[in-house]
Amino acid sequence: MRYHDLYGTRAMTIDELQAAVGSELQTSLERRYNDDLGYYYLAEVGEETFEIVRNFADDRPEDEVLRPEFADYPTLFFVSRTDRPDEIRDLLLDIQGLEHLKREML
Repeated sequence: MRYHDLYGTRAMTIDELQAAVGSELQTSLERRYNDDLGYYYLAEVGEETFEIVRNFADDRPEDEVLRPEFADYPTLFFVSRTDRPDEIRDLLLDIQGLEHLKREML
């Protein structure tokens, strides 16, 4: 069974969250740029994908957000295609200000 988890923070920028997540998960997230997302971070570790994005992209109107249901979280962290969601959640929740927002099973 594969899981997709979504985390959010009101307290950190994508750069700050990248440093914290990289340390907790012992992985390196690469900074990238996309016209739709702006700058973001991505790591692919085996089947798993880790992605840190701004919920408000730089060039979007303020009322246009990636995940409107979590509009009060300016920074989002996606964990995709993992079979160890609880292990990852336990590590990530050691990061002050990071909250687990949603889990989906595939």
